[in-house]
Amino acid sequence: MPRRRSKAPILIVLHQEHSTPGRVGRLLTERGYRLDIRRPRFGDPLPETLAEHTGAVIFGGPMSANDPDDFVKTEIDWIDVPLRENKPFLGLCLGAQMMAKHLGARVWRIPRVELKSAITPCCRPPPARP
Repeated sequence: MPRRRSKAPILIVLHQEHSTPGRVGRLLTERGYRLDIRRPRFGDPLPETLAEHTGAVIFGGPMSANDPDDFVKTEIDWIDVPLRENKPFLGLCLGAQMMAKHLGARVWRIPRVELKSAITPCCRPPPARP
């Protein structure tokens, strides 16, 4: 019986010591991907190539892509790796800011933060007809 080749891992970049990849990580593992979790903010290196990875996800954090921290600048520059190698890349929140900045867009703070939520009745049965 031929051996089934496992999928290459997805690089996961997190920015807080105890953060996790949450739902995104769960969905990826359910689809058979292993997760290579790195935290450059705490000294984990980013790979020079994604040849051994399927793609990469950079998650959010409390910082901004405009912050002067070395790890922020390093991650912004590193985004060239998946782009150059034509690998899938997903930037979430801070990761999206970093991608925008890497591609030359301006990233700025909005003057007022509004947090909103909504509940969608996705599982509620339709109302009974009279």
